Amino acid sequence: MSQSNAHLAGTLLPRGFFLGLGLVYLVAMALDQLAARWRLPGTAAILLLGFLIPSDLGAVGQSIGPMQVETLHRVALALLIFYAGLNTDLRRIRGMTAAGLRLGILGVLITLAITGLALLGLTPLMASGLPISAAFLTVCCLGATDSGALEDLLAALHHGIRGGLRHLLEFEAAVSTVITLLVFGLVAGVLREQLHGDHLAVQGLLTSRLPDELGAVGLHVIAGLLAGLVVGAVAPRLIDALARSEQMLLLVAVALAFVTYGLGQLLGGGGLIAVFVAGVLLSNGRYRIGRFEQQALGRVMHPLNTAAEITVLLLLGVLVQPAALIAVLPLGLLLAIVLPLARLLAVSAVLPAARFPWPERLIVSGCGLRAAVPLALAVSMAEELPHLRGITPELAEPLAAQLLALIFVVVLADLLLQSLLMRRLLPIRLEGA
Repeated sequence: MSQSNAHLAGTLLPRGFFLGLGLVYLVAMALDQLAARWRLPGTAAILLLGFLIPSDLGAVGQSIGPMQVETLHRVALALLIFYAGLNTDLRRIRGMTAAGLRLGILGVLITLAITGLALLGLTPLMASGLPISAAFLTVCCLGATDSGALEDLLAALHHGIRGGLRHLLEFEAAVSTVITLLVFGLVAGVLREQLHGDHLAVQGLLTSRLPDELGAVGLHVIAGLLAGLVVGAVAPRLIDALARSEQMLLLVAVALAFVTYGLGQLLGGGGLIAVFVAGVLLSNGRYRIGRFEQQALGRVMHPLNTAAEITVLLLLGVLVQPAALIAVLPLGLLLAIVLPLARLLAVSAVLPAARFPWPERLIVSGCGLRAAVPLALAVSMAEELPHLRGITPELAEPLAAQLLALIFVVVLADLLLQSLLMRRLLPIRLEGA
């Protein structure tokens, strides 16, 4: 009898689950508004709220197991990347395409390389040590910048970046997300333990496994491109036929996102690439203009994208253990200082000074915010750890807890530091505009 009273009738959900879940989301939205008044990014406030929620809270925490975490993070990541594609308006970035590609590809790789070297040099700060394979995969989580966090920050600061610079940053966020996903998958594949393989050093892994994993990533990209192109080609006609109103457009768009992801997975595991490609094609497709304007897709998907961002932020916050957070706090704070410095070097290297004056490069550097996508990849990283070379099953669980806490500290501190930095840099941009 006590067992049945502990759950909602006919479900496995604990009593009070929906009450607790609804209250958490309401508090998250209230904190977002409060942070804007304090001129702070709401993303940081929501992430901190997730950490403050007790992980054993009966109404919410008891129902979150590994399978639920995996499902939530995959659905949220797919929606975030679909929205990134929808935000990629090729007409607005004319003249900025090459710079955006350099930032999203070369800039990400340079930033990851510098941050990775710094993490390897700072590993003595972790009492239990940090295997090199885990260090590489952890750094790969931090590559993607976040246009949602950028919008959040600029709204909180009551400023906007005029002209093509904002479009450049949004395009970079989309490209960097895709590149980070590919790099993460490549590194995880190269470092994964083989059932009957020899114990090779890192140099041996690169020579023996890298060609195979590059081929696997190539197949993922081809599958994703194919699925995205197929759905993106037929989607405008489906939208014209099925979306009788803007309210129906949301349902059709979500259905298309799920179809695209599923088709990409069936063709070869390229679901995330597929939803991005489909989003780009949908954003730049031609529709019956009398039905809705060109930006309607992004507008109707924005609330769902916000819900996905909040879910990822709360999820990682709930998963972080206070003891692990204390253990990695010094390392995380140092890495949060290294990350924007690495981005500044990367931006200076890939953006020509003749076209982008120093104040503009400072602004671009200061807008390299990390948020939902790195946090979602952190969950994937924790799942990959037991399969990495050199990590025993006994070490994997405590190491995963520490690395989740490390990424939590880096992202949270980076959001706060960047907001303080942007308060000083935006007046420079306005004076030089």
